[in-house]
Amino acid sequence: MNNIRHKTASLRILYFGTQNSFSLPPLLALLRAGQHVVGLVIPESPRQSELGANTFKLLPAATNDTIVASARTHVIPVWTLSGLPATLEFELLVVACFPKRIPQSLLSRAAIAALNIHPSRLPTYRGPAPLFWQLRDGMREIGVTLHHMTSRIDGGDIITQTEVALPAGISGPAADDLLASAGADMMLATIQSGDFSGRSQAGPESYQSWPRAQDWSVPTSWTVLHAFNFMRGVAEWGQSFRLLAYPKTLTARAASNFTHGKSSPGTVRVSQAGGHEVGFADGWLHIC
Repeated sequence: MNNIRHKTASLRILYFGTQNSFSLPPLLALLRAGQHVVGLVIPESPRQSELGANTFKLLPAATNDTIVASARTHVIPVWTLSGLPATLEFELLVVACFPKRIPQSLLSRAAIAALNIHPSRLPTYRGPAPLFWQLRDGMREIGVTLHHMTSRIDGGDIITQTEVALPAGISGPAADDLLASAGADMMLATIQSGDFSGRSQAGPESYQSWPRAQDWSVPTSWTVLHAFNFMRGVAEWGQSFRLLAYPKTLTARAASNFTHGKSSPGTVRVSQAGGHEVGFADGWLHIC
């Protein structure tokens, strides 16, 4: 149990994020609240030799430069982990999506705490792609956890948690924005209260790594809304989906719509609106 209290108008914060939609809302929230962000740390460009061929191909394809542009607009230095100045001082280290393990020696340099905003209700769905796995498991309410960072990935004491209900068919970036905004609210409330106390994680644990090729298969035994939400929510990864249809597996780029009603799971038929429909447990999925 962490029992940490520290109240001040503005803290020096070292922020870690990536070029994706989850990292931007907490950074902007800190800046709007008048916090002193002393630097932004982003990952070095991934090299296929480091990640492995299969993992590299399955990394999300969509990126944007807004987090770096925002840092430059606010005259915030931008570093990679290897280029971080050894003399930099900060009270808080805040992470909102970072693909590399942060050394314990750096976490210990935070005078007050090293915090992570994680899009799941820990201790479930630890790992680098929690939204992917929650959508694949058919979850509609996604947890967000603010927790202390330790040498164990996503294993530190929990400060606070919440849940966010996702609209049907929401895109991954839009879901990231909702989840990260909820995390930003918890982070600011914690900073403003000055209470960084945490409780040990309890309950069933789970950890999922990066998706593998077989994790893009979509069983037609799922409900049609489950399939629709999963395919829409992970579409920005740029991977094709394998629908386990009859008489053979069908490849699809995206799901455009769905209808509930009597169906024949695994059956493929031509859609009146163009393209094809695939039968699922309780309806038809429109694919392209």
